[in-house]
Amino acid sequence: MRTVTLTKLAAQAEILVLRRQATALARRATYAAVAAVFGLGVLVLLHIVGYLALLQFAQIAPFYAALILLAADLTFLLIFALMANGTMSDPILAEAILVRDQSLEQVRESLTVAALIRPAGRLLGRKHMYGVVLAALTARFLGGSKAK
Repeated sequence: MRTVTLTKLAAQAEILVLRRQATALARRATYAAVAAVFGLGVLVLLHIVGYLALLQFAQIAPFYAALILLAADLTFLLIFALMANGTMSDPILAEAILVRDQSLEQVRESLTVAALIRPAGRLLGRKHMYGVVLAALTARFLGGSKAK
């Protein structure tokens, strides 16, 4: 019964982990798409600035206007590129991973104990079986308190 509960808990934690990872990936993809749009704007304005620089430099107002827009686009490009590249800490994701790992470890431990009881019972006979079960349960519960 405990194994089934732990398995369900591990499955629920795994679903939460996958959902949170998908959400984080979608968020990063959105930031990357916005950075790409501003990157395209930077390239267009860079060409415009180059064109205006090649024209007569006496027309200062259009050149500086394009330069100001270029600086603004570069700023937004850097902001969104850093947001897309950065790792945002998610405490719920970290907790779900911890719960999943602990539950799977406890399932492994309980399955190991259950797998050892039956062969030990066959080898020792039925009258020694109660001692083996008691020893296995004692080791399981005393050993499980260390892991916490």
